[in-house]
Amino acid sequence: MLFDLGPFLRAARSFLSLLSILRALYTKCLKILHRPSNTEIDSISFEALQFLAAGKSGIVYGVDDKRVLKEFQESDRGEVERRAYHRLGSHPNIAKLLGTRKDGSIVLERGEVLRTICRSPSATEIPIQTKLSWLRQAAEGYQHSHNCNIVHGDVGCNNMILTREGCLKIVDFEGCSIDGEPADSCYEWFSYRPSIPRVNRRTDIFAFGCAIYEVITGRPPHHELEASNDRYQQVEQLYTNNRFPDVTSLPLGQLIQSCWHGDFTSMSEVLRELETFHAHPILVKWNEVS
Repeated sequence: MLFDLGPFLRAARSFLSLLSILRALYTKCLKILHRPSNTEIDSISFEALQFLAAGKSGIVYGVDDKRVLKEFQESDRGEVERRAYHRLGSHPNIAKLLGTRKDGSIVLERGEVLRTICRSPSATEIPIQTKLSWLRQAAEGYQHSHNCNIVHGDVGCNNMILTREGCLKIVDFEGCSIDGEPADSCYEWFSYRPSIPRVNRRTDIFAFGCAIYEVITGRPPHHELEASNDRYQQVEQLYTNNRFPDVTSLPLGQLIQSCWHGDFTSMSEVLRELETFHAHPILVKWNEVS
């Protein structure tokens, strides 16, 4: 006797589909349960916080080993950054906004500043492929930002963090430009070339070239001028005259030059170039020399 297995197969598929839905709901419920509530965030005591850094209009404190709190000196100063994080949403290379307090301060995920890592005594032991991975992740973060019509305005290793899981994320959108609005931020003294408008996607890309240089060498471009009182003016004149550090012997040297000389019009182009370098012979050779 032959049996029609069709009904059994359809029932099995329906059961597996239901099981998949239940698993997804379970995962979502777990995320909600582990998400800090607004009440918990508002109850954070400043007395228990660890001072980490101060910027133009905000102060960053460590809450615990997973979170930081950013307090704005004026309640309305954080509006742009809150708008930016909400628009950027969830992205693997953008720091997570974990909550907003009643006073307007924000709680973000914590990581170690990339500049601190690149300037540490052990930085010379970091494989070039690891650095390349960091730079690719950073480029993906800035690409996402630009796709959301947000120009960061302060691209640099000081505004990139590495989480405990080794993921690189972009932070500090306090002075960014949203939808072409004027940016209230400024690049570091070594990472800006005068442009019109003052802050735009190309200035982000130029500064990203400086970040690549710093990740590779451990020092910013024209670091020899760092102690000069007029370093801003000196570097501006150098860049205006197309005078840049020699990068011909560096891994990614051509990519750095292309960022500096305005050869890229989007972070997508920068990211594509970074991806082609993954197994480039010069990177393998640099690893062997290092």
